[in-house]
Amino acid sequence: MPETRLTALGQALAHPARVRILALLAQAEKCGCALAEALGLDPSVVSRHLALLAEAGLVTSRREGPRLLWRLSHDHIPLVLACLARLSCERSTHDMVADSSQRI
Repeated sequence: MPETRLTALGQALAHPARVRILALLAQAEKCGCALAEALGLDPSVVSRHLALLAEAGLVTSRREGPRLLWRLSHDHIPLVLACLARLSCERSTHDMVADSSQRI
């Protein structure tokens, strides 16, 4: 179902650390240990975030020796995130619902 997939994507993007992981992976493929260091989080926490992102189809991994390397599953993910961020900013400054004096 498309609604289920969209809900999974929304849940995957609902945590700032997961959004930061996506931003870091937009730069280059990285191992979980490098992501943990860059985020200042415990590797086990990063591993759980990566598992949720993988379930949503946003990241994939490959094994290189003992390390698991992570990358974005699609080249368009940074563009989609930028569009969502821009939409969020535009809505907050032009939202008629947020401004009670202009409610319909």
